[in-house]
Amino acid sequence: MARLSLSLPRPHRRLHGLPYYWQALIVVMVGSFMAMLDATVVNIALPRIITVFNAPVDAAQFVLTGYMIALAIIMPATGYLSDTFGTKRVYLVSMFLFTVGSLFCGLSWSVESLVLARIFQGLGGGMMMPLGMTVIFKTVPLEKRGLVSGVFGLPLLFAPVFGPTLGGYIVEYINWRFIFTLNLPIGALGLFLGWILLRETERVPDLGFDLRGFFLAGSGFGATFYGLSQAPDWGWGAEQTVALLAGGGVLLALWIVVELTESQPLVELRVFKNGTYALATSINFIVTLGMFSSMLLLPLFLQNFRGLGAMETGLLMFPQALASGLVMPISGQLFDKIGPRPLIVSGLLLLAYATWKLSGLDLATSDAAIREILIMRGIAMGLITMPAMTVAMNTLPPGLIARGSSLTNVLRQLFGAFGTAIFVTLLQTRQTYHQAMLSQAVTPDLPGVRQTLAGVQQYLVAHGATLAQAKAAGVMALYQQMAMRAAILSFEDCFIIAAAICLFGIAPAVFLRSSGARRTGRPMALE
Repeated sequence: MARLSLSLPRPHRRLHGLPYYWQALIVVMVGSFMAMLDATVVNIALPRIITVFNAPVDAAQFVLTGYMIALAIIMPATGYLSDTFGTKRVYLVSMFLFTVGSLFCGLSWSVESLVLARIFQGLGGGMMMPLGMTVIFKTVPLEKRGLVSGVFGLPLLFAPVFGPTLGGYIVEYINWRFIFTLNLPIGALGLFLGWILLRETERVPDLGFDLRGFFLAGSGFGATFYGLSQAPDWGWGAEQTVALLAGGGVLLALWIVVELTESQPLVELRVFKNGTYALATSINFIVTLGMFSSMLLLPLFLQNFRGLGAMETGLLMFPQALASGLVMPISGQLFDKIGPRPLIVSGLLLLAYATWKLSGLDLATSDAAIREILIMRGIAMGLITMPAMTVAMNTLPPGLIARGSSLTNVLRQLFGAFGTAIFVTLLQTRQTYHQAMLSQAVTPDLPGVRQTLAGVQQYLVAHGATLAQAKAAGVMALYQQMAMRAAILSFEDCFIIAAAICLFGIAPAVFLRSSGARRTGRPMALE
């Protein structure tokens, strides 16, 4: 790889002597929060979009999957673009693309035009998070990275909670188009701050573009993401699912071969030779499965079985984000002093316990009890999330930070898509299983069931129903109760499995070494 100057940008003096890395953090947090918020808000607006455009559900789903595929295509190339053209320049271009894409989304006249605008938006949004990480890890001194990363990670945890709340309010009381046009003033602010505050990074001259790696990564990740997103609906054994996942797997296998043999690869996979980076990545995978399972399952439970709206669900889950927001800067400071191992291990234990507590949810569980569990989960997430990411990035030499950031974000998207697909499928299969078991165990011949049906029938007959109508209504009520019980048992199973997954993360966390910041003042070399 071509040589790269490792000098850090000179501090700016625009914000009254505030260190440059804090100024850079302000800029990248605006973009990161905007992109993360948009990803969660759009889910809430999808039913309204289907109604407005009179579009089939399959076509409207591309509003989500088109954005995701755009992320998969552009993310692997972000490191090359940053090294070649400079991080500031590429970051401003990515924010401009995202903002203009948001404008086109708000002006869309059909579901097809909205999908195209979302793809355009995704090309910008896919670069903002890895570029933000690149800015942070290129400018922040090694001994301060824990604290700054803790603050940088706040959008990752706040956006999924604010998104449904804000999206529910906008869709219900304003207009679904405002979900997209809301990004315009935020994007303009981000562009302005980036232009005046960010300093350009050193560029790598004569850097070749890995065209084979770009094609294989984009097509492989795109097929895999799309296959995972559709697998719960199509079925894992469906021809389309098998074709997408098998084809994506072959393309990614070829991509790995190309990247390991290319002199200037698009993504530097040799970073996995470093044991600390590999362990931290495995922890991120396990934590994503265990942690974000509740971010998928709990809203489903609250909205489908407790009858809450999207905005009410977001407000109920807000204490989790608040607890994370309070803990993450503290865990960042502790990371700089004691390293990642105590934080991640204690966080995983607390996360596993809190997730197990969620398995006891039912229709009678109070909101206060749910908030208590979510606060515990928020504390655990604050202890785990950024220390795991920071220790992985700290192992990289400065010249590989941009490439490592791209790889970290691509894997985070892949882990999230895999976790969502697995838990949606698991929820469906366990609900079918429990319903079948209850159907065999609960029959009209049982004394308790017979007594309940008789009571229902007597009540309905007394209020004017015929005996046949009363019997049919009683059986239907019994079926609905069984379906409800089967659903609650399926959520219980999923939360127990998610808790067990969290415990699996303790093994690699125990062997996690310190990033070396406190001992050497420099990143560890790749082994």
